[in-house]
Amino acid sequence: MVEIAIALGLVSSLFFVDAFGLAAGGIVVPGYFALQLSHMDQIAATFIIAILTSMIIKLIGRFTFLYGRRQMVLCLLVGCILALISHHFFVFDVAESTFRLEALGWVVPGLIAHWIDKQGIIKTVSMLIITSVIVRFSVIILYNGSLMP
Repeated sequence: MVEIAIALGLVSSLFFVDAFGLAAGGIVVPGYFALQLSHMDQIAATFIIAILTSMIIKLIGRFTFLYGRRQMVLCLLVGCILALISHHFFVFDVAESTFRLEALGWVVPGLIAHWIDKQGIIKTVSMLIITSVIVRFSVIILYNGSLMP
């Protein structure tokens, strides 16, 4: 199921980039988001970390020359550090459940932040939500209505 979701995420990302010229936060991100759509706390944390990463990159960009590959690597590095912090310090055990304000993966927030810097937050987040829902719906159909865990 994971492989299908990632592959469908790649295809849908490529389609939307070609059709509309808008990226969904990196070509692998919609597949990962589709797998985690039932965990809205982690989705929200990933968006928060991506926005924080974008803000930090803009701040660093005021003092240094950040474009192209250098900006991409710095987005991934800052996103990875913030994701690491979220994985260790923002998991709360409540009486009957666990509330996780941790990012999805290590690279995903940096990829989203990079595309937020390139095309804006509204376009990036809306394309990511649209493609993730399409991928999730497609996987549910392919598996005869069984919901993803």
